[in-house]
Amino acid sequence: MAFFKPRITLSASRSQPESSSKRWLREHQEVLISSFWKLWHTPLANLLTWLTLAIALALPAALLLLLSQAQHLGQQVNQSSHISVFLMPYVSQEEGQMISQQLASRPDIAEANYISASQALVNFKVSSGLEDILASLTDNPLPATILIKPTNASLEPNAMGQLAQKLRQREQVDLVLVDMAWLDRLQALLATGERFTYSLAVLLALGVLLVVGNTVRLQIESRKQEILVIKLVGGTDAYLRRPFLYAGFWAGLFAAIIAWVILQLGTSYLQPSLLLLAQSYQSDWQLQGLDWLQSLMLLVTSCLLSVLGSSLTVGRQLRLIEPK
Repeated sequence: MAFFKPRITLSASRSQPESSSKRWLREHQEVLISSFWKLWHTPLANLLTWLTLAIALALPAALLLLLSQAQHLGQQVNQSSHISVFLMPYVSQEEGQMISQQLASRPDIAEANYISASQALVNFKVSSGLEDILASLTDNPLPATILIKPTNASLEPNAMGQLAQKLRQREQVDLVLVDMAWLDRLQALLATGERFTYSLAVLLALGVLLVVGNTVRLQIESRKQEILVIKLVGGTDAYLRRPFLYAGFWAGLFAAIIAWVILQLGTSYLQPSLLLLAQSYQSDWQLQGLDWLQSLMLLVTSCLLSVLGSSLTVGRQLRLIEPK
């Protein structure tokens, strides 16, 4: 079966001639449908090409999905961060509560909860399981504490550090504890993962262009004589280019569908183990699959890359095939 569908003009037998826009739409519709059915003449070869493209698309998509949800998890962890302010031993309970109220009124502090020394000892007994040993103590070694929850604007590492420094300047404060190291490591890890993912996405996008371009080049080589004949009878490059562009579109579409299935299966496979890991850290975080917008972006990106790879290759190859 011929790869190129011959043009048949029936305007002479019609009562009204077909407009150029209608003819253009009809020709594209015919090529779209014919290129779809021609895919199934060599299903195994096309399936291998789609799988190659799907894997190249699924890898960066999976990393971007994990990265976006890791950033969401990092925001949850940041929102649960607290600063522990230990008061001097001479600070009374009334004075400690007053300091807590003063701190709670600051614009960079969302909550300030006062915990007395006796309540801190009770909490420590419950959490440590050392009730018998702690009951033998004659004095309470734990100081009164104020647990501070910063506002959302103060959750960045720099802002947290500045807030902790301001709290240390109060004379009633003995010690301020905020673990900035893990926050810095988390931010650095997410930034590194983001750069790595985007770099990998660019490399694999180039791989998609090369795979599609090589596939189209082989198709053109196998139909070189047919292309020469069409050019001899006046066929334009636009007419010759059209079937290959639609073939690239179908390749991108089916590759995106396979990539979406791979991502959904991978998410379902990893979800139970990741859920157990999150529960061990008292977190309700769950790995989610692609939503409708992300699925649409995957589909559009795959089709655009495939059509672009086809267009670049077809334009160059058709210029090399000229009747002598």
